[in-house]
Amino acid sequence: MNDEGAVGDEVLGANAGAAEDAPRPYVSFRGKVEPHWLDVNRHMNVSWYDHVFDIAESDLFEVFGIHDEYIRRTSYSFFRLEKSVRYERELMPDAKLEARSVVLWTDLKRVHHFHELWNVDRNYRAASVEGLSIHVDLRLRKAARIVERDVADLLTRLSHEHARLPWPKGVVRRDFRTRT
Repeated sequence: MNDEGAVGDEVLGANAGAAEDAPRPYVSFRGKVEPHWLDVNRHMNVSWYDHVFDIAESDLFEVFGIHDEYIRRTSYSFFRLEKSVRYERELMPDAKLEARSVVLWTDLKRVHHFHELWNVDRNYRAASVEGLSIHVDLRLRKAARIVERDVADLLTRLSHEHARLPWPKGVVRRDFRTRT
């Protein structure tokens, strides 16, 4: 959605439609339910919810600089440790979709993130996903803190902005920080 690594008005507040100075979730996906996303029940198949959430998660991570070039250049990446999906409402053919994403917290090694999939036409949340991802040194295959200052600064800034939002409804794990 945004230029790689760009954390500006489009990410920190200006792309989800609230008051000018209020924090907002990052809109990480916009699209519609495509015909080939439908199952035998003629609604969006769960595998496509997961597909949209994967796109949203990747887009959110690109905002703070985690993208293919970063991974090639540094040999660091993120692995997802946990994922919890909640399917709440059907999405029908051609429904306009929007994924809204937030960074709940980070310690610059782990990122706790949350994404909501909205039916824009009817203004309801259709699904949500909560995830915990860990920064990994691909050479050692071990967890590692983010050491690149620009990436760490962007992630910290986004996390602090999203911390001003109300805690999203449906977060299963209040605090991954106690996890070993």
